[in-house]
Amino acid sequence: MNELDLKMQELVKRCRAILDAMRSPDVHTPYSPSPKTETEYKRQAEQLIHRARHAEGGLFYVVQSTASASTFRKRLAALQHFFSTQQEQLTRQLNAPTVQAAEILHLQLLLQLKHLQALQRLRNEGMKAPRAKRRSKRQALPGLPANWRTALCKRAARSRYLFPLIVLALTGCRPSELVSGIHLWRSRDEATGRLLIHFSIAGAKVKVSQGQPVRTISYDAKDPHPLVVVINGLLDAQPKPQVFAQISSAVNLTVEIRRLARSLWPKHKQPITAYCFRHQFAADMKANGDDEATSRGLGHISAETRRVYGTAGQASNGERVRPMRVDSQRPVKPRRREPCTKRRGDLAP
Repeated sequence: MNELDLKMQELVKRCRAILDAMRSPDVHTPYSPSPKTETEYKRQAEQLIHRARHAEGGLFYVVQSTASASTFRKRLAALQHFFSTQQEQLTRQLNAPTVQAAEILHLQLLLQLKHLQALQRLRNEGMKAPRAKRRSKRQALPGLPANWRTALCKRAARSRYLFPLIVLALTGCRPSELVSGIHLWRSRDEATGRLLIHFSIAGAKVKVSQGQPVRTISYDAKDPHPLVVVINGLLDAQPKPQVFAQISSAVNLTVEIRRLARSLWPKHKQPITAYCFRHQFAADMKANGDDEATSRGLGHISAETRRVYGTAGQASNGERVRPMRVDSQRPVKPRRREPCTKRRGDLAP
């Protein structure tokens, strides 16, 4: 083994030591992101590294150039995963029977070590910039009329997003869940004899201990809410009382909502987005008095999470949504120091 090979072996050891130190000692199984997340990590890491080439402070400065704590954390995660993958590739090249372009591989290992040292410093020192105050979408609700959802849907009467907007209003679903598609149908409830309209939603943020895989929100078909009346009429027009709501792009949906909202309330300070529907739905559900149903309706299994969504005081008195039932596959974990006394079932008489 010549001198250059020894130098490269030493570089590999130093890089591996830094990567090993970054792993949590409590995690025995390596984190394996989804293919979509891997692609996003690679895109973001390559973008940061490219910017670092032209920045005086290098990678450390580029990563620190944000006032968002979540963006800072995402950048660290993207870089750590990218460098781990890159380290495996460099190690395979070095351990190959014949090392091709040894001088270039040596330079790549030197750069890898430099980047890993910057990442290690970032993790040790944390975010330096003052953190920007997070603006919750529920802050956009004050100042809107009680019937803002219906008014926005009426403005979208000729838009291809009218049906998805109504589904957003009645379910509080995530835009990404509309991309996957939401099944609607009408049937008679065997227990009560009432005719119900059901919305079946496949959860978008689901893991082993997170999220509801499927939740169903059901309304009385005789509910006088204007948006329920529209859905009822749509189901009447079908050969069978069932339809499928789906959009191709969550981004395009939000762009359309912003456009419609600006045309209706040009002086409203906060932007209206798809998540405003979700916060309003949560506010209405909380005002209905069943907190556990609020969590199930939002697709959560932890009662703690619902705290960040709309408050009961923001409920729409004039056009509050009142589902008959909210069913889910998983039970809701109660909040700490809060006994779970509510049962899954009817929300309205």
